[in-house]
Amino acid sequence: MNKPFRTASISMLLVLTILLLSVTVAFAAPPLGFHMEVTEIISGSGETFNASGPAVDAGVVCPTGTTSDLVINTFGPPNGNYQFLYIVKSFTCGDGSGTFLIKMRVKLDLSTGYTTAKWQFTDGSDAYNHLRGHGTLVGTPINPFVVIQDVYDGVAH
Repeated sequence: MNKPFRTASISMLLVLTILLLSVTVAFAAPPLGFHMEVTEIISGSGETFNASGPAVDAGVVCPTGTTSDLVINTFGPPNGNYQFLYIVKSFTCGDGSGTFLIKMRVKLDLSTGYTTAKWQFTDGSDAYNHLRGHGTLVGTPINPFVVIQDVYDGVAH
């Protein structure tokens, strides 16, 4: 093979590679807004969730289902005003489309019962096998330390 032909072939291959990478990035799904609410009974399981937003409208996340806690680890200063919880929560979709897991580190205010957290999707099954996203959680006590209204906001793709 002569040198000009080889140089042209390598250049053409490089241009095609760049074009393919550009097309792949252009077609990657952008994150879509996601809002979910759960009335959480402390030490309970099987609470109902309701989700809404563009991610639900696009079928990225199911609109309703139930939750269960898989992992709850507490840590923090023994005599502090806050307690921290590491939680892994499973969400089972009511339409049978699958499950997804969210992990979060929750900050619990021991004087008010309010919570805040950052969360992210970690795993899923069936339709949610490749689900990714993250967001924040705000928990407002309905009956402090017994029932809390959790509101998840974020993005999913």
